Formats: sequence, structure tokens, C-alpha cells
Amino acid sequence: MANPSRWRRLTHIEETLAAILLVFAFVVIALQIITRFILRDPLFWTEEAARYAFVWLVALGAAEGITSRTHITMDIVPLMLPERAQLILRLVLDLLVLAALFILVYYGAFGAMRAHRVMSIAIGVPESWLYGALPVFGLLASIRIMLVMARDARTLLSGGHEVMNAPSERYL
Repeated sequence: MANPSRWRRLTHIEETLAAILLVFAFVVIALQIITRFILRDPLFWTEEAARYAFVWLVALGAAEGITSRTHITMDIVPLMLPERAQLILRLVLDLLVLAALFILVYYGAFGAMRAHRVMSIAIGVPESWLYGALPVFGLLASIRIMLVMARDARTLLSGGHEVMNAPSERYL
């Protein structure tokens, strides 16, 4: 398995970027409110800039949700199964999700490349900056789900008990 500190660095970069985007979106929206309602002369670029920041925030947050398994699931059937069967089912479902993520990366990259020819109206950057969040999410989520699957496979092979040298779930 790869060095866990490498994944911690990747996670730290993602979290730092998300924090910067969150602060940026907050400042831009506050600026929009001040210029619109107090100065009565709204800035034309703030809404679009905030939208770009939120799209990237959602992409980064959704990728993080893979690691912590915080996405909405229907777990009524798996909870009725024994622990070993739950792990097997989880691995099978994760393989299906991984396949869908690979498709998302493939077609999302093409969509982002096509959008590169179109410039945004307000901030004047290529639309690929917006649509590029989709393949980036797919790539980050793919990496994370493979790491989660590796952890689950180690657990399955160890007889259903957590492997002691596995990195913590938070930093997969």
C-alpha cells in the first residue's frame, strides 16, 4: 500500500483549497450584498464567481464524503447480513461506484474540454474552469474509494477485524 502520509498531504491540500474557496465565496457574497443593498450599485461578477466557488466546494466535499462514508445510503438490507457478508456487499457496490466514477472522469473531461471554448460572461474565464470540477471530483473520489476498498479488503482478509497498521479512516 502507498505511504499513508502521501494521502494525508493530498487530504490536507483538498481541505485547504476548500477552506480558501469557502472564505472566497463568503467574501464575494458579502460584497454582493453590500454593493447591491447598501451602495445600490451591484458588482456584475460576484454572482458568477460565487457560483464557481460553490461548484468546486461541492466537488471537493463530495469526494471527502467517499472516505468518511457520509453519503446517503440505504442500509436496511446490509445491516441484516453478517459482518463478512456486509464487507463483501460493500466491496461489490464500491466496484460499481468506481466504474461509474471512471465513466464520469472520462466524459467529464471531454465536457470540460468542449466548454473551454466558451468564455464566462461576467468574469471572462473559460467555462472549463466550472465544468472541470466534474472530472476532478471523479478522479479524487476514485482514489478515495480505492483506498476505502483496500481497507475493507484487508478487513475481510483478516477475518473481519480491523488491521492495526491501516491508516485511520479520516485520512484514507
